[in-house]
Amino acid sequence: LCARGELLTQLLVTQPELLGALASPANFVAHKRKRDFRPELAPVFAPRLGRAERKDGLRQIKQAQELGITWRMLLGVTDAERFSLEMTALADAAVATAWQMALEETAAEHGVPRDEAGAMIPAAIIGIGKFGGRELTTGSDLDLFVVYQRPGWTDGLASIEAHVFYGRAVETLSGLLGDITSAGIVFPVDLRLRPGSKGSGFATSLDAVEQYYREWADPWERQTLTRARLVGGDPRLGRQLRKLLDALVYGARALPPDLKEMRALRERMEKELGKESPGRLHVKFGRGGLVDVEFITQALQMLHGPRLPAIRRANIIQALSAIKAAGLLPAEDGDALTAHYRFLRRVSAGLRLFGARPADILEPAGPLPGRLAKSLDYGSRKEFLDDYRRRTAWVRALYDRVVARDGRHREDTQ
Repeated sequence: LCARGELLTQLLVTQPELLGALASPANFVAHKRKRDFRPELAPVFAPRLGRAERKDGLRQIKQAQELGITWRMLLGVTDAERFSLEMTALADAAVATAWQMALEETAAEHGVPRDEAGAMIPAAIIGIGKFGGRELTTGSDLDLFVVYQRPGWTDGLASIEAHVFYGRAVETLSGLLGDITSAGIVFPVDLRLRPGSKGSGFATSLDAVEQYYREWADPWERQTLTRARLVGGDPRLGRQLRKLLDALVYGARALPPDLKEMRALRERMEKELGKESPGRLHVKFGRGGLVDVEFITQALQMLHGPRLPAIRRANIIQALSAIKAAGLLPAEDGDALTAHYRFLRRVSAGLRLFGARPADILEPAGPLPGRLAKSLDYGSRKEFLDDYRRRTAWVRALYDRVVARDGRHREDTQ
């Protein structure tokens, strides 16, 4: 186990008691879901625990569960794709637990937010990016935002407006999950992709979400909504919000995708974040990397999603399967793109497991290609690197055909 990743080694050195937990029968279950992780997190609500103890408890339980998820993958009980699904299920459970704690803490000071009729004002949590697509891996951030239903005030003595209440609850949620303590971290929380970002509070009303995306959002912000998923909070509001977000991306009033702008954004990401050179490859932001596959998928979704609801999937592999079934990509291209995406995901997960810093950086002359080659069953590091370059070149060529240089969708991909 330790030979397969520095992060696991560090965890077991600092918390050797976790090693015994690996023999638990629960670690040989084929696939664990959110409902399987919620009971594991329940002990943090024990009345005897103070806030700091609850916070550390979240971290300890998460680390033990992540170790079990990784252990199952290394044993072959699950594959890399299932690993990401289980990591996301763990994150969903952690968010639900931390959100309950955050609401209780905020309500204890200010009361519960209510509208003019006295009805409680609910809120929902939306995950986007890899979190929304159920594609988390070791060290992934949780990109999310919180939406509350309508304006109002809390019913406590220290009454505050609903947007302030939920803004404070979001800050508390972020700290419960993302603060680094002596017990580590649960998941880093990234709120930068929320509607309005720095120009808004940490929580947004339902009406303000619609107004922002219709009137002020940049094209790339609407593009992120292709990966939106309800991850917590009030289910009824979540369904209402899901319909709204679909309408913003795919509805009759939705703006058509600007592929020229999409390509310009991708070029900026490649230049500013990828920064590739012969001695430095970037699995996520480099040419033919993970983001190329995501942009191909999102371009086809935004172009054809208005008339083809089946392709509106937050998960890239599921979306590609639906895109191929709809005939938007030739079957051979759809199969190859899916295979290359899975390969890149395995490389990314391997780099993180081996403790690559920064994450997703692959240095051909460094030690990691050799370790990756062995873990991915290649005969040599050269064979692995040659295959990596072949696959990413293929992905970039398809990207150039789909997100065409003149901003139009080429006929050969329709």
